[in-house]
Amino acid sequence: MAKYIVKRLILIIPILLGISIILFTIMNLTPGDPAQMLIGDTYTEDALVQLRSELGLDKPFLVRYANYMLDALRGDFGISYRTRNPVFAEVFSRFPHTVAITFLSIIIQLVVGVIVGIVAAVKQYSVMDTVSQSITMVLASVPDFWIGLMLLLLFSVKLGLLPLSGIASWQGYILPAVAVALPYMANLIRLTRSTMLDVMRMDYIQTAQAKGVPKKKIIFKHALKNALLPVVTIAGVNISWMLGGTIVIEQVFNIPGIGSLMIQSIRNKDTPVVMATVMFIAVLSCLINLATDLIYAAIDPRVKAQIKG
Repeated sequence: MAKYIVKRLILIIPILLGISIILFTIMNLTPGDPAQMLIGDTYTEDALVQLRSELGLDKPFLVRYANYMLDALRGDFGISYRTRNPVFAEVFSRFPHTVAITFLSIIIQLVVGVIVGIVAAVKQYSVMDTVSQSITMVLASVPDFWIGLMLLLLFSVKLGLLPLSGIASWQGYILPAVAVALPYMANLIRLTRSTMLDVMRMDYIQTAQAKGVPKKKIIFKHALKNALLPVVTIAGVNISWMLGGTIVIEQVFNIPGIGSLMIQSIRNKDTPVVMATVMFIAVLSCLINLATDLIYAAIDPRVKAQIKG
């Protein structure tokens, strides 16, 4: 198992290298001069040349990329063009907000999605099953920003129960987390229901039912463990998507997270911040995928045997 983990960690290196080359190239090819954006409309040519020299923009592309990667390997991600603050401080001052929204939403997805999916499968074609399937189809069809706006109108404007924007208190995380969770939760309900139905039709489940094993024991001890395997995989993928996909929700709820930082940095061609943000999310995604595989192996002995082999 340790050998497998080490191999997976080593594979992160070429992934990050490829992402860094592509991203640095895209930021370099997009129109606009970061120095000119920062200095404004009224400037002298000497001031612009000096600012470009301070930012390192007067060097060739490959030299700038090599210098950035060498500094990043030493833990120095550079200085933000826009704020002149260290990039590390910029990213980590906003990262906790995005993490809080992501993990609160994944808890909502898993608790509600798995429970509703199990009930819908056990009570197939019942009123509960029909209602849940109808709701999931609607939630999976509408964009998350529309869900966020509707939640704001209902719980903040009409009822006044939750803050309209910002994260002055823990209550400010509720609506953004729910808005992020609902579309993913809809897919999780449908996945849990379909996998539970497949497992319930297997021979060993039919044998247990024929032997008179209580229905609750069949569901929670025999069927649920195998049905959770694809759910674990999808949950890990969802976390990776949500870490980088909360951009729109952060804009709707005015939350100073990673998404809003990335939008500001792209608009100002703040290459060091964009690079650090995307690379950081990429590392987290790789680690989350590794953790998902390890959880998968812990649930299914067959997968564990393959990893050890």
